[in-house]
Amino acid sequence: MLQGWVKGLESWIWIDFILFVFMLGLFFYVFIYNPITRLHKVYLLFHFFMLLWPASQFLIYTTDRVSSQLFFFSISFSALSLQGFGWLIFIYFLTGRSYLLTRRTWLLLAVPTVVLAVLILANPYHLFVSSEFGVAVDREFGPLFWIMFGQLFVCCILSITCIIRAMLEGTTPRHRNQVSMALKGLLLFLLFGWIDLLLNVVFDARFPDIAGITSLGLTMSALYFCISIHRYRVFDIVRIAQQDIANSTPAGLMVLDAEGTVLEGNRSLQSYLSVKSGDRFDMGAYLRSLKVLPSESETFLHRYNSIVPERVVQEIRIEPADSPLSGSVRHLQMDASPILTSDKELLGRVITFQDITEIRYLVEEKHRQNEILQLRNRELVQIQEELFNANLKLEELATTDSLTGCYNRRFLMQRLEQEVVANMRYRIPYAIILFDIDRFKGINDSYGHLIGDEVLLATADAVKGMLRRSDVLARYGGEEFTIYLPHTNRVQAELLAERLKEGVESNQVATGTPGLSLSITISLGVLSVENQSPLGIKDPKAYLRELFQEADTALYEAKNNGRNCIVGRMRA
Repeated sequence: MLQGWVKGLESWIWIDFILFVFMLGLFFYVFIYNPITRLHKVYLLFHFFMLLWPASQFLIYTTDRVSSQLFFFSISFSALSLQGFGWLIFIYFLTGRSYLLTRRTWLLLAVPTVVLAVLILANPYHLFVSSEFGVAVDREFGPLFWIMFGQLFVCCILSITCIIRAMLEGTTPRHRNQVSMALKGLLLFLLFGWIDLLLNVVFDARFPDIAGITSLGLTMSALYFCISIHRYRVFDIVRIAQQDIANSTPAGLMVLDAEGTVLEGNRSLQSYLSVKSGDRFDMGAYLRSLKVLPSESETFLHRYNSIVPERVVQEIRIEPADSPLSGSVRHLQMDASPILTSDKELLGRVITFQDITEIRYLVEEKHRQNEILQLRNRELVQIQEELFNANLKLEELATTDSLTGCYNRRFLMQRLEQEVVANMRYRIPYAIILFDIDRFKGINDSYGHLIGDEVLLATADAVKGMLRRSDVLARYGGEEFTIYLPHTNRVQAELLAERLKEGVESNQVATGTPGLSLSITISLGVLSVENQSPLGIKDPKAYLRELFQEADTALYEAKNNGRNCIVGRMRA
């Protein structure tokens, strides 16, 4: 046993162990710091297969028994075979093509992979690998190894093809960045896998065995995938809040993006429409499948697909032959409400489905059941009010920061793109204040993130109380905040900045320990803009970047001056 450990140390086996520990840390990071959506579940399963490779490669060198070494060696390659399958499945979910994974496709992909993995693990008649003195020093690969290599190659080609198609089909920039990061991770693994194959298999006689090559490739790939999931993820808190609101209503609710891809659906939706996240929803095809007459759907589709979409309602009549749920005629009311920016740009749609069969029956029988009809009408009004309030809540969640209640950075930039052009045209002075909380990281480290959140919330509340209604306070990122001050010159902006600094400093934040509270300080960068010619603005977005760069420079100068101070600049 001791000789095995010594041999392992000489062969750099600790590289595999260290990379295993690092990948295990990434596994727990994804598990702990992300809401467990269906995408995360698929990734965690895929990541588990990656963990088995460095662990098994490390265990090979911990024993001198040839049978044990062969067993650990077979485990690592069996996991590698499953990983190719897991990689392909994860890519389908990541690119929004999970709807292509029908039961038949699952069987075609899963059955050969599982059979191959079992054969590799069993290693019958040494068809996968054989060794007399131990796989660490002497091994020969059989036909199962090359079959496994071909299977991995096919999975990688399919994954790359799926990624490239997703990047070329006009998805959002966030999704393109996420898929691009996944492609880089896949190519890294292929690069290190080829190097390992060439050095340790094809030209094994010419070069000494080098441990950890494939493990390093797997680790870097896992790191790229974790960055992709963390950096470009959808706002998970907003999605969870939206789901809670949607599931509270009995009507079927479906959220689409601007391209018609299903983002979310509540529990009641499945009784009206069989779709899942990632599917493409074609309204015209859906109405045709229900045999809605063109004369009844033409106006609806025209307004639904107009350049500036508007809210439209369509009543659908489903005949008995088309209705699997009942033997009588059903009436559905479909309400399609667009989600628009302040510039009337379409972000997506909220479509609701409501079964109004009984209401229709009550209308027809109103002379005989007038009391029941009134009750159902009140229920309908209540449901519509709930849907309206839910839409308002969704709009609020899309423009505000969930922790502090301030506007978010996206809303601020949209607002400023319009404001700065109008201010320049009419020579209206304005100012931008960029501030952040001093030594905020130390507060998190000393008192924990819950106290850190209390500090952010208390600071935002203190600043809100000193602003005008026309002023805009937004959370810029982390502990940084931005204030937009319209109709404000330099003197007024700097006076307000001084009031803000003193007001925040005098605001005590409880730490949870009796008698112990925190006094927070902030550093502020103030940029005033006065009498600037409108001819200087060709690209509002580029101009805003310049303004915030100047404000950010002033903020960093304030921090370098000892913090808890103000640095003002003027742009004329």
